[in-house]
Amino acid sequence: MPGVTRPRRLIEVAGVSLCAGLLAVLCVHLGVPAPWIVSFLLVFGAWAVVGDRRVTPPRSAMTPAQVVISMLCAVPLVDVGLRTVVSFAWPALLSTVVTLTVCGGAAVLLTRWARVGPVTAVLSTLAGGASAMTMMARDLDADARFVTLTQYLRLTLVVLTIPVMVGVLGAPGDGAGGGGAGGGAATGPDAWWAVDWRPVVGVVGVYVLVRLIAAVVPVPSPFLLLSIPLVVVLAAVGVPEVFLLPHGLVTTLAYALVGVQAGGTLTWSSLRQFASALPIIVGAIVTALAGCLAAAWVIARGMGLPLLDAYLATTPGGIYAVLAYAHDAHAGAVVTVVQVVRVVVMLVVGAYIPVLLGRWARC
Repeated sequence: MPGVTRPRRLIEVAGVSLCAGLLAVLCVHLGVPAPWIVSFLLVFGAWAVVGDRRVTPPRSAMTPAQVVISMLCAVPLVDVGLRTVVSFAWPALLSTVVTLTVCGGAAVLLTRWARVGPVTAVLSTLAGGASAMTMMARDLDADARFVTLTQYLRLTLVVLTIPVMVGVLGAPGDGAGGGGAGGGAATGPDAWWAVDWRPVVGVVGVYVLVRLIAAVVPVPSPFLLLSIPLVVVLAAVGVPEVFLLPHGLVTTLAYALVGVQAGGTLTWSSLRQFASALPIIVGAIVTALAGCLAAAWVIARGMGLPLLDAYLATTPGGIYAVLAYAHDAHAGAVVTVVQVVRVVVMLVVGAYIPVLLGRWARC
């Protein structure tokens, strides 16, 4: 930020982090779902808006946090069995079709009414992999600033609605396993402040393995798409769960970083700059949320799942925050399976459809 020295900036971030941490501790004792995400999202979001400054965690911190959350939601897949995972195919298909339909409609509106280029419109509205879509925008000569704004606005709104939906839709199922390290006034090894070296070793090990695999086989969003199957394989070959299921302070820090990422990316300046497109963008996000809630009702009725599990499985974006909420609320493995499928489809569409649109426009 112009005019602000680095030491002063660090002091400000430390002060805001302290405020967010105190609010989170209060939320823990009040039983707020995923309190560390909620608190850091609200406090850093308010700081970003009031100060008109964008706050994003450094990649060196955000990437391990993504690994932690991927690991949290991979362990339950070990116990559900292949047949159960396959049974999640139709919920994944329904959720993806609903999300793609809404995203496609929003892209058309942005192109026709807001005079946004077709490639930019597609990348802006696809509900999945916000950071990946931003990088694709640069590679495909789209408007990276517009894509960043719309993607993180969607991420922020989706994450903000989750605590409300958790309260409205009621209790989830019992499938996620593991105590909620991010919520509840737990004590002992599951407390938010507990320190254990074993999950730290597990996180570092998975991080290194993913880096090595991604260097040989390039994969978009590798710390999501590779961490989950890698943890399943490690658990299957006998690695103790205590190394593969992060808890205590490790998960607390990961949740907090996800909250900062979701809340600190929007500023008044960026919102004003693209004000003409905001009604379409916000309308698309609201429509997507409504469509996902309808799809969740169908999935819950069809599979006999709690409605909250089905909704968390279908939310249009914010996968790391959603997976964190799912783990914290003991939701079923359906959340991980359906969310990962959605992200994979969106990444594929983001990589290939804009190229085809660009070629079609030049014809």
